[in-house]
Amino acid sequence: MATASKLAQCKPQPEQIKQSREWLDLRELTEYAAVSERTLRAWMHRTIDPLPAVQVGGKILIRRTQFNLWLEHHRILPISSVDVDSIVAELTSR
Repeated sequence: MATASKLAQCKPQPEQIKQSREWLDLRELTEYAAVSERTLRAWMHRTIDPLPAVQVGGKILIRRTQFNLWLEHHRILPISSVDVDSIVAELTSR
């Protein structure tokens, strides 16, 4: 027979539910990504490669998986992988 404390342990906690949600609002995404809402809004309104988001009424939502993919595309490359000579040659040839 299960006791009340054992049943409580099986029930998902609010934090577990929040972590498993597919769509995050801006407040939740600021906590998840450790950036400000202002930064998220700037990323959403970039002219090149904006952060994908949807707006339903006044609520802005971002899919967690899309955010993770978008963020991975902005990975900083090690300086050794950047061909500085080619970049300089291209800029000086103009």
